[in-house]
Amino acid sequence: MPDPQTRAMAAAERLSTITDEILTEVQQLPAELIHWVPAEGVWTVMDNLSHIREFVPFWTGEALRIVSRSGPAWGRDHTDTGRLAAVTNTAGHRLEAVVADIREAVRRSAETLRSLSDEDLAAEGMSKNPRWGLKPASFVVDDLLVHHVAKHQGQIRRNVSQFNEARAKP
Repeated sequence: MPDPQTRAMAAAERLSTITDEILTEVQQLPAELIHWVPAEGVWTVMDNLSHIREFVPFWTGEALRIVSRSGPAWGRDHTDTGRLAAVTNTAGHRLEAVVADIREAVRRSAETLRSLSDEDLAAEGMSKNPRWGLKPASFVVDDLLVHHVAKHQGQIRRNVSQFNEARAKP
């Protein structure tokens, strides 16, 4: 008997699992690490969390736009004002508030994803970003949502490692 789980349901599970791992890990970090700047131009743990808080609802919405075949081209680039605002001046953000916002954003995103069929994920739309062109909604879900969260998990873990190395130096 075939597995009744859709690709979107699997993506929702992966998104929830990875995000839970991130949030569990960051809540155990020393407070000074959350806003520690590893190097010029490198995001802090809070910058990464603030970006996740912003992009989960954004990319979920863009996937839905492709599925519904509504509106102009989907997506954005690195100069998007909402994206930039999310990672600007994050030093004043409280970890507890950002964690709660991420949990709610991921809960809503996962709920939305679970409602999509494999056919929905096959719907295609033209991206604003010329390097992507015509892509299915599954691209947005898999690459720009789930894999994107996993990428930031790696960045956060790198920051932790670098912080620990810096503290271990005499």
